[in-house]
Amino acid sequence: MTQETLLSVQNLQRSFDGNEAVHNLNFEIHRGEVVALLGTNGAGKSTTLNMITGNLKPDAGEVNICGLNVFTKPKQAKTNLGYLPETPPLYRELNVSEYLQFAACLHGVGKAQVQNSIDKALEICGLNTVRKKLIANLSKGFQQRVGIAQAIIHNPALVILDEPTIGLDPVQMQDIRALLDDLSNNHSVLLSTHMLAEAESTCDRVLIIDKGSLLLDQALQNLNSSPDKRVKLRFHGNPPVEALNAIVGCRSVSCSQYGNFMCRYDGADFIQQVQAQSLENNWQLYEIGPIASSLEQVFLDLVVRDSGVSNAQAIQ
Repeated sequence: MTQETLLSVQNLQRSFDGNEAVHNLNFEIHRGEVVALLGTNGAGKSTTLNMITGNLKPDAGEVNICGLNVFTKPKQAKTNLGYLPETPPLYRELNVSEYLQFAACLHGVGKAQVQNSIDKALEICGLNTVRKKLIANLSKGFQQRVGIAQAIIHNPALVILDEPTIGLDPVQMQDIRALLDDLSNNHSVLLSTHMLAEAESTCDRVLIIDKGSLLLDQALQNLNSSPDKRVKLRFHGNPPVEALNAIVGCRSVSCSQYGNFMCRYDGADFIQQVQAQSLENNWQLYEIGPIASSLEQVFLDLVVRDSGVSNAQAIQ
């Protein structure tokens, strides 16, 4: 059965002052999925989200939400989108109900449906007990809940959350994770984070990016239970992805333009075949090593060693 595609990102690129922040990014999100966009600080996550939400124009590429182009049909596309940026767009002088009424009007919710939409968002986000309180007087955890409530007030198909648990204490983080799990019953969610525990506890699939390039797109279930072996390869002369895929036993190849490849394989002599092909085609293979199946180890092997980021900075 074909899955309905809610978000399609195709060949997305963006540079700032000649420095490439996002490079040829491609991925999709389907109905019912909760997907984590993982990367260290500065990997390109927020830039990617700003382009997906139409707040930043890409240098090249397309973003389609429910089949509608964000840049040629922005109003129609954004009716299907809810967005919580890293800094929630809250009006601290309003109480929670007043703010959600304002958000509902901005999202074009009909007058007859406004109160019902507010009540539903308050219930889903656990805000009924603070509905009359000023936002300025709420804890940071409750303010994050209000930010998520405004993102779902119009019942969008796709909800995008940029670092929704940043700055929260452990109890508040657990509450937000439980809320994200509830959201997945009615919405597809794209969650940007650099916290691996958050991705593992809330998401179905992970996208790992580094320096704006997609290194991995895989379901967590497959990542943790797949019998396939994984190996990291680095070359001075980067081979075509198609050439690695063609080697007998290769299941898939993830790569970046920085010479960092991850191959899933099940062939007994795959490694020997890679070495032989490298010698024959002058790929100049200079690093080869196994990758464990845990998300943490995959992340460390694909990102941390190449970026110069310490383990303590990357894993939180």
